[in-house]
Amino acid sequence: MNEHAPLPVDEQRRLVQRIIAGGIPADREFEACRDALRSACDEETAFEALFTLLQGALADPFFDLEDSVRVVPILKAMARGELRALELL
Repeated sequence: MNEHAPLPVDEQRRLVQRIIAGGIPADREFEACRDALRSACDEETAFEALFTLLQGALADPFFDLEDSVRVVPILKAMARGELRALELL
């Protein structure tokens, strides 16, 4: 696989699920995002919660560098409307 090629959706989904399940990023705001994503939420709520959580993961110094490289294309695709948050849950 080309190192700049986006991950297949199933791999993106696994990465997102690890971030939702894990403790990075850790903070009350991010836990609220996790709670929203674990509940039945609409696309708008899921988008806001997931986007916030993924941005927080990138900003966390304890987040794995390799995973950071994988999160960036997910955020870009979400921002461009190419990937829906609910597809990743």
